[in-house]
Formats: sequence, C-alpha cells, structure tokens
Amino acid sequence: MNETPETSREPFVLASGITKGYAKHSGYVSVLSDLTLSVEAGQSMAVVGVSGIGKSTFLHILGALDRPDEGRVLFGGRDVFVLPDQALARFRNENVGFVFQFHHLLPEFTALENTALPARIGGLSPAEARDRAEAVLDRVGLSDRLTHRIGELSGGEQQRVAVARALVMEPELFLADEPTGNLDVKTARRIHELLCELNAERRMTMILVTHNQELAGMMSRRVTLLDGRAVEE
Repeated sequence: MNETPETSREPFVLASGITKGYAKHSGYVSVLSDLTLSVEAGQSMAVVGVSGIGKSTFLHILGALDRPDEGRVLFGGRDVFVLPDQALARFRNENVGFVFQFHHLLPEFTALENTALPARIGGLSPAEARDRAEAVLDRVGLSDRLTHRIGELSGGEQQRVAVARALVMEPELFLADEPTGNLDVKTARRIHELLCELNAERRMTMILVTHNQELAGMMSRRVTLLDGRAVEE
C-alpha cells in the first residue's frame, strides 16, 4: 500500500543514533547514548531532565554547535555534519537562532548593534541589517531601547535583546538553553509568553532546555533525557 504524503513526509529535524561523551582524567564519560528524536516543522518542544544529564550537549548538537561522536542530525533530510566547518558555520547563521541562559551580548555595543550582528556576519548590508534589527527589537518590545548599551538594560530587556538577535536572520529553528534561568518569576513569565507568541507567529520550530515547569508546560511536546536517551512524556 502506498504511503500518504502525511505519513511519508520527513521530519524537519531528525537526530538519529546520537552518541556523545568526553574524555576526563578519570576516564571516558558517556553523556548521550544512541539518542534518536524527530521534530516536525513548527513544533515547540521542551527538553527536561536532571542537571548534568546532557540537555545542553544535546541542544548544541541539534544546533550544529558541537559534533556528535556518532550519529547524524538531518535538517529536511540533509545531514549537516557532512559539511566542512566553514559551511557548517554558515548553515548555523542562516538557519538556527540561539538563546542561552547567559545572554552573551557585547557590552560595548547597543541593543541595535548586538541584534544586527548575525545579519552583518551573514553578509547583509549595514542598512538591511539595521532594518531587520529594528523590526525584531520592536516586536520584542524594545523599540525605545535601540541605542541603549547592554549595561543600561534590565535583565529582562537584555534577554529580549538576545531573543531578537536569535531571530534577526529569520531562522527555521530556534533553540534556547534555560532562557529564563536568571530572571525573576514575573519577568520570566513575560519571556515565556513572548516565546510562545513568536513560535505561533513565525511558525518556526522551537526547542527549549529548561528546568522551569511552567515554561515546559507551554510547549506542545515534552521530552525527558534519561540515561543518555530521549523519553517522550
């Protein structure tokens, strides 16, 4: 019997047989073990688990920031890890947006300059990069903070700049590692709501690592890392 288009469609992201470990003075430490997970386009997913289980490692591999020891990560059926380092860096710039627990913004730059940086690295003209940065900063509620340096912004505003920077290249995949871990409850909730709104508006695939149960509950899927593998909840 022929498969229908729905059942034969490839997932947007497929991590297959991912194994990763690190050599330490005490010996080899396995972090991920034959992990397989597929994510459909536009889905939102929370990755949870105890500290040190490998959540951040898994996220970095999904975003092509780190290579697995074994296994493949396919984007639309394309194995990104066959790419050489320079091509892989370009793939990340054009297709993946990252937000981390620590915003990693450049303090000597303004909110606008920080947000525009990936666009400039990606080869956009200064005018186009600025236009994109202004538009996305306006969307995250920072149109009145464009020329403020990072030290002049609150913690919540800094993380909004980090979100804007991750979105400026209009990525298909948005990854966040404990994006509200350093924020107070009220500010964190506002960021949670913003992320959900952006996922719905832009139809981008969103994968978050979090210990925050409220944020995890707002995602359409929840996966727990356990013994190096992904367990669907």
